[in-house]
Amino acid sequence: MEETPAEFEKSQESITQKFSPEAIVDDSLIKMVDKIIFDGIEQRASDILLEPQENELRVRFRIDGLLYKHTDIPKIIQENVITRLKIISGLDISEHRLPQDGRFKLKIRNAEVDFRVSVIPSTFGEKVALRVLDSSRVILDIDGLGFDKRTVELLKRNLVKPFGMILVCGPTGSGKTTTLYSALKYIDSIEKNIITVEDPVEYQLFGINQVAVCEDIGLTFASALRSILRQDPDIILVGEIRDFETGDIAVKAALTGHLLLSTLHTTSAPASLVRLANMGVEPFLIASSCLLIVSQVLARKLCVECKEKYHLDKSSLEKLKHLNLPIEEGMVFYRKKGCDFCNNIGYRGRIAIGESMEITPAIRDLIIASASEKEIRDAAIKEGMKTLRENAFNLLKEGITDLDEVLRVTVI
Repeated sequence: MEETPAEFEKSQESITQKFSPEAIVDDSLIKMVDKIIFDGIEQRASDILLEPQENELRVRFRIDGLLYKHTDIPKIIQENVITRLKIISGLDISEHRLPQDGRFKLKIRNAEVDFRVSVIPSTFGEKVALRVLDSSRVILDIDGLGFDKRTVELLKRNLVKPFGMILVCGPTGSGKTTTLYSALKYIDSIEKNIITVEDPVEYQLFGINQVAVCEDIGLTFASALRSILRQDPDIILVGEIRDFETGDIAVKAALTGHLLLSTLHTTSAPASLVRLANMGVEPFLIASSCLLIVSQVLARKLCVECKEKYHLDKSSLEKLKHLNLPIEEGMVFYRKKGCDFCNNIGYRGRIAIGESMEITPAIRDLIIASASEKEIRDAAIKEGMKTLRENAFNLLKEGITDLDEVLRVTVI
C-alpha cells in the first residue's frame, strides 16, 4: 500500500481482466486491489464492499449514503483478493470460518486515510467491508454541518454548561459521531480535561484523550466510564449508550459535575427519553440530568452543476397533501438531473437535518410522570421544536435537496 496516486493512474490494467492462476501471485493483483481502494476514495465512498456472488466477486461503493455497483472481479481470484486485504489489515489469512476485524492506513495526496475492515463468512466466500475514514473530508464545525439556526444555537448554549447530559440520536450512518466531535472541538481548551470512550475511535482528535472499547478483554463502555470518572474529567464523550449499566453511570456522571455527551439509536428526540426509561434508567434521573437532545439524519444535496428548477403541479400536490407541510401549487422546487461532476447521480455531498429538544421544566415534568413519546413531542413542538421534516422542508425551498430525498430520510 505504498503506491502514489500517480502510480495508480499509470496502471492501465482493467479491473475485470481475466487473470490466470499463474498471474494471481504477481504485482497485478496488488495493483488491482490498490486501484479499487483508490477509486473508492476518488468517488468519495464512505464504504467499499466486496461481496462474493456465485460467479464473481461484486464490488460496491456507498456514496452519500446509497450503494452503487463499481465492478465485478473474476471468481478465480476472489480468494487472493480477500487474502491481500487481510494481509494489509493485519488479519489471520488462515481463518475463514469466523468474523475478523482490522484496520490499515493509506497515504493519498499527502493525507492519511484510515480504513476499518470487517470480514465475515458468507455462502459464496468471505465478504469484506471497508469503512473509509478520510479526515480531510470531515468538517468538525458546528456551523458547517448544515443544522438549522435553532439547533446550532441550542447546541452552543448547552455545551458551555458545567454539567448535564447532551444526547445525539439517529440511525446508523447519520453523522452522530461527527456532530459530537464538532461539539468537542467547539468547547475544547487547555483548561478542560476531555476524555472519550468509543467503539472504535474513528478519528484522532488533537489534545483529547480517546479510549477504544475492547469487549474481548472486558473493556466495555460501562467499565471504561467507571475508570474515566476517576481521571478527573470535565467533559466525557460516551460513543453510545447501549444498555442500562452504561446509561445509569452516564446519567449519574452528568449529575455529579460532568458534562457528558453521548448517542442513542432512536429516530426522534422524544423517543430517546422513552428509550432510556425502557432501559431501566429512573425517569427522575433522566429529567434531572438531560439538557438537550438532537435527532439527526443526512440528506443528499442536489448537484450544484446540474440541478433543474420546476413548478409543483396540481397532480403532484394531491399526492403530497398527507405530509402536513405548507406546500402550494406553483411552488418552485429543484430536482436532480445528472452530469459528469456528480457521476450522473444528480446528488453530490450530504447535509445534516436535525430536530432539537431542550429539556424545559414542562418537558421535565412529563418525563417524571412517564408520559408517552407523543405527549412529549406535542409539548416540545408547543415550545418551539421544529421536526426533522419541517427543517428538511426549508432545505427543499432553498434548493439544497429535493422532495424525493426529504421523503426518503424523514418521517412525520
